[in-house]
Amino acid sequence: MTIDPNKIYPLFAHKIKNKIKDQILEIFDIKTKSDKDLKYKTIISFQNTIKRDNFIATHEQLNVLKSIDFIPSIVVILNENQIQELQSDDSVSKIEEDQKLYLSMLEVVEIIGLSKYRKSKIPFTGYNVVIGVIDNGINPNFETISNIIINKYKQSEKALNVNTKNKNEIVSHGTLMANLIGNQFLDDNGRVIGIAPNAKIYDFDISNLKEEYHISNILEVFDFILKNGIKLDILLLPLTTLEPSDGNDILSIACDLLVDKGFIIICSAGNFGPESYTIGSPASAEKVITIGSLTKEMKIAYYSGRGPTLDERLKPDLCLPGSKIEIPLSNELRIQFSGTSISAALGTGLVALLKENNPNLSYKDVMKLFKNVSIDLNYEHISQGYGTVNIIDIFRRLGYYQQEKKIIPYKYLMKKSLEVSIEIIVVLIIIYLIVNFLNLIHLIYNLF
Repeated sequence: MTIDPNKIYPLFAHKIKNKIKDQILEIFDIKTKSDKDLKYKTIISFQNTIKRDNFIATHEQLNVLKSIDFIPSIVVILNENQIQELQSDDSVSKIEEDQKLYLSMLEVVEIIGLSKYRKSKIPFTGYNVVIGVIDNGINPNFETISNIIINKYKQSEKALNVNTKNKNEIVSHGTLMANLIGNQFLDDNGRVIGIAPNAKIYDFDISNLKEEYHISNILEVFDFILKNGIKLDILLLPLTTLEPSDGNDILSIACDLLVDKGFIIICSAGNFGPESYTIGSPASAEKVITIGSLTKEMKIAYYSGRGPTLDERLKPDLCLPGSKIEIPLSNELRIQFSGTSISAALGTGLVALLKENNPNLSYKDVMKLFKNVSIDLNYEHISQGYGTVNIIDIFRRLGYYQQEKKIIPYKYLMKKSLEVSIEIIVVLIIIYLIVNFLNLIHLIYNLF
């Protein structure tokens, strides 16, 4: 097959050339008799919607599964011969695979400094900050998050169903993400453990019965957000492709365009480490904040995706805790899991605090702040990015946090008070004796 590198995304071209079968369309029950019969779920993008619509009209034989407006494109199933033919079509800008996405599966509070932050009485808790979570649905029936979910978008009629008798038994990945951000559970000191407990979450549910997610699912959500003018401060994308990216795939490009429109997007680095070049899409996008995972010992987790990107850019941007994290959903139910999605959710909570402090904060502002307060983990930058951050250091940099005054024990105060009192009495006695001695000298002098 002759491939036009200007039309077919290089990573997709490599896959076709080498007849890689690991993502053949099993979800469509397509069975192949030989390598030549391989079919791929494909995204074809165009310069504008007019060219896209004209293409659809002149290619009626193609079964268009989806149409995307944000970046004018369609999703179709193509075999190798069809791809060969379409790459010469002047109206086509790019042909690439609709890659599959994977979910990246209370000591965290101490590691990132949340306890000290709460004690410092800095007021920011994410109030008035709206976070979009694109995941497999959030179950709002848990009291820990029941009052922070403000709206829900369901991409499929077969999305997460929480209207069942055992509704509190449904613990989706999205439910855990929401809890990491705004969990209302109280610790032993009566403080909520969520990073941004007063933030609000818009649940973008892309769940389906097959529990399979593709790039086009995310692009559909982007379309919905823009068409409906939904105001979001932060967008969390805790999903990633298995294959690494150079940031030029359609999802990465779409993320960068959203950031240019004022969104702050946070992505997980993926769980396909520890080798280099294991950053997929959308984490490889230039303008998203990509977060890797740390263990409780502040070491980079073996599974955490490592950079650089395929075009040699630095990713991840930083690392936060993400290993063996226990999340309370009620007094009876606690879930423990690991993954860079945990780290990304914690990062989302941190940014929510910053956005409450300064609603005009941009992606560049956040990255500059993180870079200035970063703590070096003594790893290569392709593994750790800038390192990690601590809430206290962030707000100290912003001029809010003042070192807590030391509490002096009562016994120490009593002892010190007694010592000072004795010293004062001794000084007064000495002064009294000196004054009387001088008076005596003066009296004797007058007598003689």
